[in-house]
Amino acid sequence: MNLDSEVAVILAAGKGTRMRSPLPKVLAGLCGVPMVEWVVNAVRKAGIHRVVVVVGHKKDEVVGVLEGLGVDWVEQSQQLGTGNALKVACASLEGHSESGGIPEDVMVLPGDSPLIRPETLNALRESHRRTGSDATLVTACLDDPKGYGHIVRDERGGVVGIVEELDATEEERKIKEINSGIYCFRSSPLREALERLTPDNKKGEYYLTQVVAILSGQGKRVSAFAVSDPDEVLGVNSQEDLEKVSKIAAEGGA
Repeated sequence: MNLDSEVAVILAAGKGTRMRSPLPKVLAGLCGVPMVEWVVNAVRKAGIHRVVVVVGHKKDEVVGVLEGLGVDWVEQSQQLGTGNALKVACASLEGHSESGGIPEDVMVLPGDSPLIRPETLNALRESHRRTGSDATLVTACLDDPKGYGHIVRDERGGVVGIVEELDATEEERKIKEINSGIYCFRSSPLREALERLTPDNKKGEYYLTQVVAILSGQGKRVSAFAVSDPDEVLGVNSQEDLEKVSKIAAEGGA
């Protein structure tokens, strides 16, 4: 594999208000190590050497940690949503590959899902390339899917969209297959889709999840890669979540 053809973008700009902590959410400690460092380490162990972290809220504190990890960072100056954050990151990547453009594939991960394993990221990449997909999203089936984006499929089982909890209908909230927030995209269709994002949702933000519906609507190949262990993709949005993933990590899980 040509390592120059791939980059990982870690989204770490959010405030994380539900954490009720003075620390930026991605710096919350998991077994004594900031969450974002867990994600960076997983990406590196998966063989992806170019890593860009999108920072925003309490930027200086987050950058202070990132400087010790040898990664690049870019600032999302306004908190306009995950789609805008990735757009900012993609704009910063121009000229960083041997061909002069952005890398062929862009892997995207949230900075608050620390249990993802390098082996899973390797399997995601392999599946994405084997299927020739324009977008591959990591999904999981949860008994309690509340709070996550729900995967919407058509009658043939194809992924056609992701509906965020806040915008979901009562029926959509019953869908147990959830979006992990981890993706692998081909960069060209991704950049085109990012330009078409609209803030037509209850938060008024540019959702990265909308990219899936845009690509599907264009007839692009969108695939789902389901993890067998849902613990791997647990996100941390509260102190209760942090306690749960800390216990799993301490026990050697995920």
